[in-house]
Amino acid sequence: MAPPVDANPVSTTGPRPKRFDASLSADLARIRSEYIEMPGLVLTLPQAARLWGLGTQRAAELLSALLNAGFLACDNRSVYRRRR
Repeated sequence: MAPPVDANPVSTTGPRPKRFDASLSADLARIRSEYIEMPGLVLTLPQAARLWGLGTQRAAELLSALLNAGFLACDNRSVYRRRR
């Protein structure tokens, strides 16, 4: 006898869940610690990418995550600083 067929099969055509990115966590921790160690640190996106040896897109992703978490603030000059 065949096993029963699930009436609600999992879609294989929909978006896939994001995998945990260990390097993302490590990079976020490194950037947080830099801002904590240097309270007056203010960086533009290109400066941040150079300082941490990252591509511009990766730096933007990390800075955006820290903005969304409320750790950083970005002013109208696109300068990233630690939120007080």
